[in-house]
Amino acid sequence: MSDGGFNDELLEKELFGADSDDLDGAGMDVDEMIGMGDSVAGLAGEDSAGDGSLDPLRKGGATAEANGVSNGTAAAATTAAATTEGPGADGGRPQQLPAKPVDIEMDVPPGEITVLTHEAKTRPTASQELTSCATYDILPTMSFVSGYQMHAVAATASMRWVFTGGEDGYIRKWDMDASAGGKQLLTQGQRHALVDSVSKAGVMASYWDHSDKTEDTEMLSPVYSLAVQSQAEWLVSGMKSGHIGLWTVRHDEGRRVALLAKHSKPVSVLRISPDEFGLVSGSWDRAVLYWDLNSGKIARAFAGHVSQISSAEFRPTLAPELRATDTNRDDSDDRSSRRNSQEEDGDSSDRESGTAASQAFDVKAASHVLLTASIDGQCYLWDVRAPHRLPHALNAAPRTPRWAASACWSVDGSRIYVGRRNNTIDEYDVAMMGSDPVRTLRLPMNSGPVTAVAAMPNGRSLVCASTDNVRMWNLADDSASDGARAAVPFQIVPGHHGGAISSILVDERSRYMLTTSGNRGWEGSSNNLHLGYEISPLDR
Repeated sequence: MSDGGFNDELLEKELFGADSDDLDGAGMDVDEMIGMGDSVAGLAGEDSAGDGSLDPLRKGGATAEANGVSNGTAAAATTAAATTEGPGADGGRPQQLPAKPVDIEMDVPPGEITVLTHEAKTRPTASQELTSCATYDILPTMSFVSGYQMHAVAATASMRWVFTGGEDGYIRKWDMDASAGGKQLLTQGQRHALVDSVSKAGVMASYWDHSDKTEDTEMLSPVYSLAVQSQAEWLVSGMKSGHIGLWTVRHDEGRRVALLAKHSKPVSVLRISPDEFGLVSGSWDRAVLYWDLNSGKIARAFAGHVSQISSAEFRPTLAPELRATDTNRDDSDDRSSRRNSQEEDGDSSDRESGTAASQAFDVKAASHVLLTASIDGQCYLWDVRAPHRLPHALNAAPRTPRWAASACWSVDGSRIYVGRRNNTIDEYDVAMMGSDPVRTLRLPMNSGPVTAVAAMPNGRSLVCASTDNVRMWNLADDSASDGARAAVPFQIVPGHHGGAISSILVDERSRYMLTTSGNRGWEGSSNNLHLGYEISPLDR
């Protein structure tokens, strides 16, 4: 691998503190991690004695001593956290973080970390025109009419089918081809409150009850999260009770075939692994779990967050046509070199002239780096291969409120963007192996919290949603972070104005973008507006 780009082996060693050949012995034992608190004890109403359910604090310090973990070691790992207050599991009053190490009991035998034994599924890619353009024209043309908040949206790899779920307790399946083709138009009354370009109505193909089984009683549950298999063979949904429903889609649509019960509170995040044999779930109970879908067992529990989980994403893998060969990477590296004067000129020029081979990842190698974020602002990078390795923490910018509702990777996996409460977005350079943001993008005053972020495939555009508007940021422009006022570094994406945006979904081919309005059960009001956009490349 050339010196001009990412050295994955060196990056893993710096981020996670061990050689990639010694995974099991790397880092500290999981008992020494900062725990999830007592709110996860007895998850899903199950007893932890031998049945694999999570029960972190029931055994307390006795388990730590039995495992040979000294009180001094545990105290060293949690001294800083024990004196910090963060929002509780209900997002309300602050709570003291747990000062004892957490004992996490796994399924016996545990499930399989599927990304280590299966290849990543081949994904669609954007055209060269969309990956090399300077910016985009994002125009709202569709409205998916619903009278309720939509907390989650998911789509197949081809964008043929779109699924939404929200407060009303139903999962809706939309025909994206018919919607974009204008098969059904909005009425004059429906168009009255929308921008002029929105004339097409979302075409609903079907819907079904999002039913949850609690104590032998079936009842509707709000949909807090969704993820669908790339070919729409099955779908998973997060429920208020903490259950995860597995539903058939292609055959016998809407039938619940399994109910995964480990979490004790609403499941706010679901991400299917790149190989589609595993599932990552995050909940208000502060637990992040990796499920083996072949067996339905927990393969790993990620212990570290002390607040409700708001985001989880695997590091992207790239196809050859998406690898960074244009000047977009040069612009990004120029900014990094200007902020790090200690770098030698030779190293900087090498990175600016990096080749495709040195800057991209193997398309068949499923990513083993997982990004997670919680509502209190904590952001962690995990190596899913090593169960005893501490995560790499990403620090917020100085004087930034402890809050993060959304985090995402850049399309090439080199950058991370985290939306904050104080009208800002923190940008992290993974290749620099640091914990502090390389810059902070500042939205106008009174824009409101940044509730959703999504990266565009050209590497220089970022879509972000705050309370007032949806914006597309020009990442090649440093004026927002450097204090210059020569030009506005973003453009307003028309459509939304006022109300919390629960999610932004960009088509893998970058032809369409979807936005849903909802507060995901947290703070903020919703205007119940769910829009579809058509994306066109611009060279200016």
